[in-house]
This record gives sequence, structure tokens and C-alpha cells, in this order.
Amino acid sequence: MALRNTSAEFGSIAKWLHWLIAAGILLLIYLGLEQAAMERGPEKLAARETHGAIALIVFVLMTIRLVWRWVNAVPAHPAETPAWQRISATLVHWGLYIAVFVQLISGPITVATGGRSIPFFGLFSISLPVAENEDDHHLWEEVHEFAWTIVALLLVVHVLAALYNHFIAKNDVLRRMTTGARRGD
Repeated sequence: MALRNTSAEFGSIAKWLHWLIAAGILLLIYLGLEQAAMERGPEKLAARETHGAIALIVFVLMTIRLVWRWVNAVPAHPAETPAWQRISATLVHWGLYIAVFVQLISGPITVATGGRSIPFFGLFSISLPVAENEDDHHLWEEVHEFAWTIVALLLVVHVLAALYNHFIAKNDVLRRMTTGARRGD
């Protein structure tokens, strides 16, 4: 398997980034929902710190993925794909990029406007140059709480579209991000 993308499928770097980010986002959604239901205390603080540390990793991976996308070919849509599906796929992909980055940026700003730094698994902490401000804190908290629903909705559309392409349209859209495109079928 090639490291770089081709016009037919994604390379191993894009695949690894895709699946690591997918796992990270699902874990972040789980941890976010779990800690939101917790009472204040050390367990909630630990869950928030873990959530923040994983978000930092996902932020770095997303940044690498976006740069990798810009410097690599993007596999073409199957020839039989209608224009509306091509446009929809592009909108969902870029919507996911934007919504995930909104999440990954609004979380640390929420923490910073709350007067805290972001610990990274107890190894170090990151303090943003943002002033503590209760009104700003609530605003960014609302943005963060709202944006995850957009991420979740777009993820569902993304997964359903991949499954549609695999099981109904019977093309290589899902394979090119997993086992690889079929050759010569």
C-alpha cells in the first residue's frame, strides 16, 4: 500500500489519520457526554482533563490531516456518481473539518476563559493567552456544547453515505479508505 494518495484510493497515511481521528472524535464525544452527566468533583475533573488531552492529540492529527489533504491527490468520485452526491460529499467533508475544528478550538477557549490551563496527561499544561471572563466563558461553552451536535450529525451522514456507496451503489468509496480499491473488476 502506498503512503501517498492516488486518484483511485487513499494512501496509508491518510487512512491512518482518518481512523485515528475517527476513534479520537468518538472517544471525545463519549467522554464529553460522560463528564457532562457527572457531579462536580475529582472524577469529573479527571474526565475533563482526559477529554482535553485527547482533544489536543486530535487537534494535532486534524491539522496534519488537513495539510496532508492539501499536498496529496484526493481520490476521484466514482464516474457514475451524480453531481448532487459529489457536491453533498464535498460539503459534508468540509463541514466535518470545520465543525471538528470549531469543537477543538472552542473547548480550550472555554477552559481558558474559565481561568484554567489545559493539562496534558499530567506531563505539562497549556495556558492560552486568553483573559478569564465569565461572559466569554459561557459563550464559548455554548458554542462547544452546540457544535458537537453538528459534528455528530455530520458523522452520521458521512457513515451512512459510506455504507450506501458500499452496499447499494456497490462502488469503492468505502474500500478506498479501508481495504483498498478493487483492481480490474
